[in-house]
Amino acid sequence: MKSVDRTKPVLVTGGTGYLASWIVKQLLDQGFEVRTTVRNLAQKDKFAHLTELAVKSKGILQFFEADLLKKGSFAEAMTGCELVIHTASPFKISGIKNAQKELVEPALEGTRNVLDSMNATESVKRVVLTSSVAAIFGDAIDIRNTEKGIFTEEHWNTTSSSEHQPYPYSKVLAEKLA
Repeated sequence: MKSVDRTKPVLVTGGTGYLASWIVKQLLDQGFEVRTTVRNLAQKDKFAHLTELAVKSKGILQFFEADLLKKGSFAEAMTGCELVIHTASPFKISGIKNAQKELVEPALEGTRNVLDSMNATESVKRVVLTSSVAAIFGDAIDIRNTEKGIFTEEHWNTTSSSEHQPYPYSKVLAEKLA
């Protein structure tokens, strides 16, 4: 990350997620001060793998508690950061009882809350919003809307809903909101 001020901490939201864990590792290995958010600081076992990564790296890692549905809960972790990498989003593909409450609302409100905090934090200069291929492709029928079967940033998943493939649907809505 050549254009990032290495003297400023970098925030990675949702640090315990698969993608976020790899991002945290790469930043730590490059010597960055990394801040990451977790749902509950008391559940150290859920982020012990990150603590181990930090011990073996050149960087510094700090944990902050934040909730996607709680307005302003990312503000403390974000203070002083120039770069925010937003990866936090609930991931469930089975055992879903209420897709709207478990996936859609946290993805939408979480994105809104993180972006609102970024807009209110003067130090933040850049944001990276991670999404998923699921935001552009749900069912095979989505490929009909492409030229030669190639998806681009112009395509959106049109087949998922809160009743059918709610995780991809939550990614579509969150990315469109952003």
